[in-house]
Amino acid sequence: MPFNESSAPTSFDCPVCNTPIPGYDLTESSYFGCAQCQTYFYYGDTGPIDRKTTFPTRLEPTPLAVGSEGYIDGKWVRVTGIIKKREEKYADPWLEYVLMTKESGYQVLSEFNGHWMVMRPAEGNYQEEKGKNVTDEDREYTLYNRYNCRVLNAVGEFYWDVLEDSKLNISEYIHPPYLLSREVGLQGTEWYKAVYKTPQEITTAFGLPSPLPKPLGIGAIQPSSAGQKRPTVTWLATRLALLVVVIQVLFYIIKPQKTLFDQSYSWNSDSTLPGSNQPIVTSSFAFAGPSAMAIKLKANVDNNWVEVPISLINETSGQSYEFTRTVEYYHGIDSGESWEEGAQKDEAILSHIPSGQYHLNLYPNSEGKNRFSVHVTVVQNPILYSNLFLMLILIAIYPIVLFIQQNVFEHKRWEESDFGP
Repeated sequence: MPFNESSAPTSFDCPVCNTPIPGYDLTESSYFGCAQCQTYFYYGDTGPIDRKTTFPTRLEPTPLAVGSEGYIDGKWVRVTGIIKKREEKYADPWLEYVLMTKESGYQVLSEFNGHWMVMRPAEGNYQEEKGKNVTDEDREYTLYNRYNCRVLNAVGEFYWDVLEDSKLNISEYIHPPYLLSREVGLQGTEWYKAVYKTPQEITTAFGLPSPLPKPLGIGAIQPSSAGQKRPTVTWLATRLALLVVVIQVLFYIIKPQKTLFDQSYSWNSDSTLPGSNQPIVTSSFAFAGPSAMAIKLKANVDNNWVEVPISLINETSGQSYEFTRTVEYYHGIDSGESWEEGAQKDEAILSHIPSGQYHLNLYPNSEGKNRFSVHVTVVQNPILYSNLFLMLILIAIYPIVLFIQQNVFEHKRWEESDFGP
C-alpha cells in the first residue's frame, strides 16, 4: 500500500517494559496501550505518565495490525489503535480498529464474527421516535440493540480514554446496510453512522495476502443478497407480465374468439330403448386454422354422471381426433350442511387444428334410465386463461422465491436482537 510520508510514525518507550510504542499523531493522541506488557496509560505533552490499568490478557493476533495502511471508499487510512470489547451481558467480543485519515479525522472499523463496518461521526441532531425509530434525511432506522460494553484490551494510540467507553449507554438503529449509533455518556450524546463492508472489501482495501474468514451467522447490518436483487427482479417481472398481457390482448384482437357451433341434443341412457346406442352426429362446421379449438359440453346431470367419448372428424382429410370428457354433478345435505361436488359442464381444448370442414360424433353413456340434455358448443380461438395464468405464475416464481429468502434472512437477523419486530 502507498505510504503517507507526511504522517510517518515517531516512537517512545513504554514506561513499564520499555518496548517502543509508535506514535502517529501525538498532537491529538494522549492515551496508549502497550502490546507487550498490556499496560494502558496516559501520556500528555507535560507531566508524568499516568498508568490507567493493565489488561489481564494479551490481545490475540488480529487480521489488521497497528500501522496497517489501506484505502476505504477511495480514502487513505491507517490503523493507529485496536480495541477489544464485549457487551456486559454477553461473552462474545468484537474488535474496533481506530483509523487515521488525511482529510476527515478519525474513523472506526469494527469487526464481529467476520462482519465488518466502517463507523464515522454523524452530523446533526437525531431524535428517537416511537421508542424504536430514528429518521434522517435519507432513511428510517429501527432500534436493534441497547447495551453497555466492557473494554477487554487496547493496543496502540487513542485520542480519547477508551476506558470511558464502559460508561456509555449505547443504542444501535439499523437500516441494512447502514447503522446509526447513539452513545450517551457524562459528556453528552454523540451519534455515529456506519456502513457494512464485506471481508472481500477489507481484504482488497488493505492488500492482505490471504482472504479474511467468512462471516458467521447474519450480521446486524449485513445486506440480504435476495433483498438487493428484489427491486430489479420485481421491476423486470412486472414489465414482463405486462408485456405478456399486452401480447395476449393483441393476439385476441387479431384472432378473435368465434363460436362455430352451438346446439343441444337429447339422449336416453336406457339401453333397452331403440337407438340408445347410436352416436350423436352433429352438423358440419367450417374451421379456419391452424388454431386452437374449444369443445364445450353442458349436461343436465343431477346427482349423476355422463361420460362422452368424442370424435372430431375432418370431413376433407378423414383425420380424426379422439378424446373423452365426463360431466358429473352431485349435491346433498350432510349433518345439516349442504355440499356439492363437480359441475354440469366440461370442456376440451385442442391445439393447432388445421383448416377444414368438421363434425362431431358423440357416444354418451351413463348408468340407470335417465334422459339427458347435452349442449355442445364449438369455439375457434378460445381465450386460454390457463395459459395466461401459467405464464404469469412462471414470471412470478423468482420474485416470490426472493421474497421468501429475504424474509427468512431478516427473521434470522432479528433473532439476535432484543427488539425484533
